[in-house]
Parts: sequence; C-alpha cells; structure tokens
Amino acid sequence: MAPSKLLTKGMAASPGRATGEIVFHSKDAVLRASTGKSVILVRVEASAEDVPGMQAASGIVITRGGLTSDAAVVARSLGKPCIADCARIAIDYAADTLTVWGPSRSKGSDLVLKVGDVITIDGDLGEIWLG
Repeated sequence: MAPSKLLTKGMAASPGRATGEIVFHSKDAVLRASTGKSVILVRVEASAEDVPGMQAASGIVITRGGLTSDAAVVARSLGKPCIADCARIAIDYAADTLTVWGPSRSKGSDLVLKVGDVITIDGDLGEIWLG
C-alpha cells in the first residue's frame, strides 16, 4: 500500500524511509517485530528504556525533541529513520491513540490513529504519511 495522505511534518532527525504499524510502547515494538511485522515506534520522548523498541522498530517518531534528542541520536546510530518535534501530534498512551491535529484545530478536523494503523515516515523530509 502506497502512502496516501500527508499527515504532518516534523524535523528530519535521521534519514531514510520506513512503513509500519504504529506502536506506542517499546515492549510492543519488540513483540510485533518478532512476528515479522514492520513497526513505527511513536513516543512523546524517548528514554533509555525505549532502546530495545527502537532497535526492533523500522522507524521512530517523537513529538518533542530535536536533532540532538536521545531518539534522534539513537536512531542515527542504528541507521533508522526518525522524525522529531512533531508538534501537531498528541499521544494518548492510556488509549493507545495518536491524534493529528487538523489545520484549524476545530472539532472534526483531527485524525485519530490507533495501534496497528499503518504510517510511512520520511526521515529525509520530516514527513509522516498515512498508509
């Protein structure tokens, strides 16, 4: 499935392109990747506890941080694409969802994605695509 809709842009923190299912927790990235699935680990910020998930993931998205954030540095060292500073994304870990705020931030213009939905990230351009 080819990417179909540009969701948002962030900072191009580590080059490359990856497509995979959204996961929000490192342990889920490891588990799903062990079954052969391609996953994109999406976090507000990354910490040392997230390294196993980052190793298992095909790509990483963080909503805070920049080129020198832990996630960006680790992603570059692993050769994985990473998008940082995605200010138009809100993550709800309890509900396992991410919301991409619409351009007007008005009700009905937001898009909610959940675990298992497929996105493509382009670490060269800082773009996140649906599908």
